[in-house]
Amino acid sequence: MAYGIDKRRAKWSNAFVVGSPWRRHRGKDGNERLAPQDDAQEIQMRHPSHSADTDCADGTFAHELKTKRRAKHMKSFAPKPWVVPQPVLIIGTYNGEGVANAMNAAWAGQWDMKEIMISMGNHVTTSNLKLGGEFTVAFATKKTMVAADFVGIVSARSDPKKIEKTGWSIGKATKVNAPVFTDFPMTLECRVKEKYDESETGCYLVAEIVNILVDEKYLAEDGNPDMEKMGLIVFDPIHHGYIQLGDRVGNAFSDGKALK
Repeated sequence: MAYGIDKRRAKWSNAFVVGSPWRRHRGKDGNERLAPQDDAQEIQMRHPSHSADTDCADGTFAHELKTKRRAKHMKSFAPKPWVVPQPVLIIGTYNGEGVANAMNAAWAGQWDMKEIMISMGNHVTTSNLKLGGEFTVAFATKKTMVAADFVGIVSARSDPKKIEKTGWSIGKATKVNAPVFTDFPMTLECRVKEKYDESETGCYLVAEIVNILVDEKYLAEDGNPDMEKMGLIVFDPIHHGYIQLGDRVGNAFSDGKALK
């Protein structure tokens, strides 16, 4: 059957010839168009010499068909803050009277080799940072999860004793004027370097990593921090949960060489 001729006929009629690979499809604009009956027929029309039975040597037909069918199972969502996973960071600061405070932050990441970036809202922590610009960043774990969540949902403005309720042990940073919560396996000592888009609602801050403190029981055999030992958790921004990191599954900058 001459599909090209059949397509033109079907376009102007309300009936289809039995066996035609074309079907009516109504687009988002409400207009009807003609489309192949299924993915295999569509691909075969674009590659007449290929088929599921007689694929070309490089697997074009099979690969394109598999990709197209997989795409049909992909659901679209409106833009959301769904970069996953997100860290669970505890930002430690002192107020003007030297009282320790902590907040939970997730919108943060590595900015440069020795710098980090944090998206800050209008918090007590934000005000404390204006005093000296120094703070600590601890990485939450399964053991510290409940208290880590608590400092993220309760403000020192409404509960000045919120740190006491966590039960955390508090020390002093070695290189900056900020508290260290020693219940956490690893802590960054930081100093604010730059602020962007600062307003009444907060800012984006870039901070220098001045020093890193790690509890010795969380060190690997090579003397560096061992993430697997820490029981670190990450934030799930989709279902608002905390997930514990699992086992090592590969070697970065190495395993990919197998495909060269």
